[in-house]
Amino acid sequence: MKDSLTDREETYDEAVSYILEIPKFAVKIGKDNLKVLMKKLGNPHLKLKAVHVAGTNGKGSVTEFIRSILTSAGYKTASFTSPHLVKINERIRIDGIYISDGDFTEYYKRIKEKSMEMEEEGYGHPSFFEFVFAMAALYFYDKKVDYAVFETGMGGRLDATNVLNPLVSVITSIGLDHTKYLGDTIEKIAFEKAGIIKRHVPVVYNTKTKDADKVIEKTAEALSSPLYNVEKTKVIINEISVKTIDFSIDCSYYKYHNLKIKKTALYQIDNAASAVTAVKVILPDIPDKFIYRGLFDFYWAGRMENLSENIILDGAHNEEAIEEFVHSVKNFYAVEKKKLFFAVANDKDYRNMIKYLVTNIHFDTIYLTEINSQRGTDSCGLEEVFKEYLKGSDDAVIISGNVSSDMFDLAYDNLKDDEILFCVGSLYLIGEIKEYFGRKYND
Repeated sequence: MKDSLTDREETYDEAVSYILEIPKFAVKIGKDNLKVLMKKLGNPHLKLKAVHVAGTNGKGSVTEFIRSILTSAGYKTASFTSPHLVKINERIRIDGIYISDGDFTEYYKRIKEKSMEMEEEGYGHPSFFEFVFAMAALYFYDKKVDYAVFETGMGGRLDATNVLNPLVSVITSIGLDHTKYLGDTIEKIAFEKAGIIKRHVPVVYNTKTKDADKVIEKTAEALSSPLYNVEKTKVIINEISVKTIDFSIDCSYYKYHNLKIKKTALYQIDNAASAVTAVKVILPDIPDKFIYRGLFDFYWAGRMENLSENIILDGAHNEEAIEEFVHSVKNFYAVEKKKLFFAVANDKDYRNMIKYLVTNIHFDTIYLTEINSQRGTDSCGLEEVFKEYLKGSDDAVIISGNVSSDMFDLAYDNLKDDEILFCVGSLYLIGEIKEYFGRKYND
């Protein structure tokens, strides 16, 4: 899809529309061609003090924890994350603040101009992710950030962000997700994630599996990259109160007692430990008060997020994430009556996700719907899977419908004060709910 440059100024809405249309006409151009694009821009990504974060689950949260700590310490700190939940600007932030519509449009035009040049020279048009990454890198450089934390997209080795030369590489938990593209074993997926490791660059890792650890360690040792295994860290939860989780970290690298984060999913404790380790690698002498403040200031939408007092959003979208979600529910909401609002992408192992959910949590009512995407799984098909695993032994009421907004209205209207509605299965679903809820119920 080529669009000749004209004198007319393109609007923000036109910029967003163009970028969202890119998957329909462009394919991933690969690191060699991406380097051509970045060179045309002056290689801004190589001029940044970058942190690179990969993993199956937790990489967005770790990115935001690192950003929050560094911002608390007074450093102008950028973050590049995906996917966005409601607005594409969410992907590009400085000190937690989204890029403005005006700046988004400006940097879109600059990347589009170079993309057109590349096509004229016989190169491919950048993919969606490559295009937005280039926008972010140039924006961060122009704004003179002190640090920039980049979350990978799907993989690592072949990811657009892997043109970075980071100060530290961080690898979070690794599970079986995107198996069609990354491999069907933990070892194969770990190999793809380990592709972000650079020679002599420290590696902070918390994969939660020994098989993945071995792959990370072998790769790092071959590249003479120092290793920091967060899994060996002692993370102790001291107290879970109504509003906070109090915990301590004790390891060979550092010791912190009575750290606090606002009440969220329990898995965020491990993510916080990974982030603290990464920051300590970059800034060994950072004052403790900034660690404490940065962790407490942390907020990451769509992860055990309270949409309202009794509606919880969690973007768990694979089996490992569902297990962590269930763990948090059992610890925080053991006595409440529970309802489920569920949709999932069709490229996920949703049968095992569903099996784990209904085996470990009793839901009085289960609402099934579809995400507004070609990747959405048919709600009637989901109903059959739920019934298969419930096998008539559960008295849950199952209601399915293909329009998520209509189904949410039904769930919302029938939610009682003593019940909790958990919305789970896809970050895309969470984004749709947040957008719809904000528009209909908060206006």
